[in-house]
Amino acid sequence: MHEYPSIFNDVLGPIMVGPSSSHTVASVRIGKSLSQMVNGKITYFQADFDPDGSLAASYIGQCSDVGLIAGLLGMEPTNKELLDAIRIAEDQGMAIDFRIVSYDATHPNTYKMIIKSDLDENVTATALSVGGGMIEFIEINGAKVSIKGGFYETLIFAENRSLVKKELIKLIESSVSDFCSVSIQEMNDQQVISIQTHTIIKTDELEVLKKHVAAENVIAFDPVLPIMSQKKPDIPFQTVEEMLEIAKNEDLDLADMALTYESIRGHIDKKEVYDKAVEIVDIMSQGIELGLKGTNYADRILGYQSHKMFVLNDKLIGGDITLRIIGYISAMMEVKSSMNVFVAAPTAGSCGTLPGTVLAVSSFYDKSKDEVVRAFLAAGMIGVFIAEYATFAAEVAGCQAECGAGSGMTAGALVQLMGGTIEEAVDAASMALQNIFGMVCDPIAMRVEVPCLGKNVMCGLNALGGANMALAGYDAVIPLDETIESFNKVGRMIPPELRCTGLAGIAQTKTGLKLADRLGCSLGCC
Repeated sequence: MHEYPSIFNDVLGPIMVGPSSSHTVASVRIGKSLSQMVNGKITYFQADFDPDGSLAASYIGQCSDVGLIAGLLGMEPTNKELLDAIRIAEDQGMAIDFRIVSYDATHPNTYKMIIKSDLDENVTATALSVGGGMIEFIEINGAKVSIKGGFYETLIFAENRSLVKKELIKLIESSVSDFCSVSIQEMNDQQVISIQTHTIIKTDELEVLKKHVAAENVIAFDPVLPIMSQKKPDIPFQTVEEMLEIAKNEDLDLADMALTYESIRGHIDKKEVYDKAVEIVDIMSQGIELGLKGTNYADRILGYQSHKMFVLNDKLIGGDITLRIIGYISAMMEVKSSMNVFVAAPTAGSCGTLPGTVLAVSSFYDKSKDEVVRAFLAAGMIGVFIAEYATFAAEVAGCQAECGAGSGMTAGALVQLMGGTIEEAVDAASMALQNIFGMVCDPIAMRVEVPCLGKNVMCGLNALGGANMALAGYDAVIPLDETIESFNKVGRMIPPELRCTGLAGIAQTKTGLKLADRLGCSLGCC
């Protein structure tokens, strides 16, 4: 069953602390799911990372290690104690082992794990971080699965095969409340039944199933995403072209389409969608305000410097709006790097472009709160198409997938903010995306600071240019659907050394290597 992207799961979020959504928050979500797979106290945890993947280089510097353990401890991605998770777990008696082991991982963000409990439970699992904090479990105790965190999941490992699959499925559908889907696979001498529901399967219902199939083991865990997936996935349109046709017929703008899409996709009303967007905007606004006042954090490369755009503005070029954009983007990045709460939109590494640019422009033109919220919804709608047809993972497609994607989203948001049409908004997104093909991801010491700040700034100003060109009537030439398709292809052609590994680019300069060494890394890899 295909699970379509959600504005709040995949694009405007997660809300978090830490350096990386794909490495930190995804790890928390993976750990949180794992913690529910055993009934006893976790006594041992092991995670293996393939040396050819991204995590081998980044799991310490981008907090995958503490994220996993924080999740095992039940922490949320916004918990400021996240960095202390390993110490807390070890104090509670958990043995922890992170290893670099070759196992031919098919994805650069692959986690191969083992957990053991004091009740002699032993679970093996393989999971992926697929970008922007989104995850997928692909194996649990030897069974192939595709679990993305949007449902309540129940795995029954059974020995009884007295019913054919069709009869067993019919039994489950009729017995389980809030049933969504079921898959059954044969594995060695077992039958593995995977059930997705919207609520926890009731104890009496589960006991009936366990007895009927002679269950040997049951693994169950809750969803970890803010917006649940649906039994019958439904969306009002699948392409930008289809969206534009509906908008034209009904005289709707890009924010209207975002409200429609997310309400249908998430099975929630439009007011709830709007209110969630308000929460996102408030957190972003508070973050920029905090950043401009000044942040302190010892373990980072760049200190507090966002204020310099306003102190020295008589010497700077470009006028107030340009300086405000750079200052706001810098403030947002400084909040991220100082372990304060922020919104990864679409990722942590690109968290400055969208809020910094949109909030700078909105403050300059004194836009209303509603206009700002609708601009962010418009950005979310552009991001949905990128999430569906490309990726937000720099490990897969370089920084064009993060800052570059953020630039396209921001361009569309700016057009919405300034009262432009939906056609102008998608043209702005297309032009902005066309300009950033091939952008590499090469952070020094894997800290998501340098050259990440500059790329966020560049992409914010690129978005401003794209928005102005669209509002002025420039021809985008290539439709957004086609641009995203090409964007995805180009990103995946970037060499793996330039996809968030620290093995090339500015991370491997003489100064970059010295900084990595000072921050406890070697050869640019943490």
